[in-house]
Amino acid sequence: MSPRPGTILRPTGRGIVVLVGTVVLWVLGDLARVTPLRQAAAAGLLMLVIGAIGIAVSSVGLRPQRRLVDDAVPVGSVARVMLELTTAAWITHVPLGRGIAREHLPEELGGQGDLPLDQRMPHVLRVSRRGPHALGPYSLIVRDVLGMFHLRRTVDDGLVLRGLPVISEMAPAAERATGITREGAISAAAAPGVGEIGPIARPYATGDDIRRIHWRASARTGQLMTREDEPAAGHSAVIMLDTSRRENPSGQVEDALVSHAATVLNALGLNGWEVRIVDASGDEITRTGRRRGIPGPSPLGSEADAVEQRASLLALAEVDFDDDASGGIGQDHAAGHTALAIALGPDDGEPFSGLDLDRFAGRSTHRTAVALRPALDEDGESGRRPPARRIGPADGEDFGHAHEQHARELQRIRESHAPTRSRLGAWTLVRGTTADSLDDLLTAAEAEERA
Repeated sequence: MSPRPGTILRPTGRGIVVLVGTVVLWVLGDLARVTPLRQAAAAGLLMLVIGAIGIAVSSVGLRPQRRLVDDAVPVGSVARVMLELTTAAWITHVPLGRGIAREHLPEELGGQGDLPLDQRMPHVLRVSRRGPHALGPYSLIVRDVLGMFHLRRTVDDGLVLRGLPVISEMAPAAERATGITREGAISAAAAPGVGEIGPIARPYATGDDIRRIHWRASARTGQLMTREDEPAAGHSAVIMLDTSRRENPSGQVEDALVSHAATVLNALGLNGWEVRIVDASGDEITRTGRRRGIPGPSPLGSEADAVEQRASLLALAEVDFDDDASGGIGQDHAAGHTALAIALGPDDGEPFSGLDLDRFAGRSTHRTAVALRPALDEDGESGRRPPARRIGPADGEDFGHAHEQHARELQRIRESHAPTRSRLGAWTLVRGTTADSLDDLLTAAEAEERA
């Protein structure tokens, strides 16, 4: 349990013993008129005075401040944290006390940890889970050099460190499998019924080129209208995250799904797609436009792309899998001129049940659905691990056969856990585990298309 913010000064167990002993020795010495007892009591009193002076001197300048050098990092990475004293603390110069800085961190950031008290205390925290993690309070704990008194100063600064989804690099085969590559986008745009809509009209704004005025629409509406081209259908994609509420949610599946969504989003952006990510209710999680820094050198465009990507990752880091999609789709952000659709969701026996995936796909010609189940069983052991067996010279003549049998068992287990491919209406459904890479899952879809 984390301590409450504030400052607490109290005697230690040793200090209490010395205090009680001092009082007892003084009373006995006074009653029995024994000088050595009075001298021992005076020595105990002197120890308490020295301890009080030491803790008072050590507490001067204890004004801490903590800041995050990295406020958001990918899961599995480390974030830099700076904890420092804003003023020159006497304890760092005068050896009248000893101190530590104790951070009461959540388990996702490593749990409670101590640092030697110093003027500057830089350290790193490893993020093990996606999402926002409050760092919690931290305490400066100081004891005088004799260990008579204990000072605890606790501060809760409300800092939050966010674990971002991990972006992996997609192989060209995986991009081809889902139509992410530019060739796939061109073919999608040229497909019947998925072409460009043509110019649309909007009210004239100061600064518009006079050559872009839509005269026919202006005559029909009675006000100047500007002609604006509708974006090509072949460059609009949607990623649907099945965030439906479940009885027994799996954290590793949810984190893997969000990381896969971030990877696909990045690959689509690099190939010139406009992308929307929506949840099971149809609400938009994030959207990105075409990359401005690609192709060609464009420092400002690259910086804008980085800002947009960070905003998308922060939005994905906040995704909760608790939507009630039973009432239907509230917002249909994905419909319209979508040419590519990818659905990602947990595999609970009937993946994407209760969802009308076609509602999300619009008029896309490439539709891929990926469903994941945990790679670890209830005992926490990997499903890919072969049965444990000791193989050695004690097998006698079967020594070589034992190795071959073990290899066959390992191959059988790998094949049984390999991604499977099937059809879900107009979608290619790939089912795998969190141990499968996104490339393995999507190339499994490509194999299905070739079959």
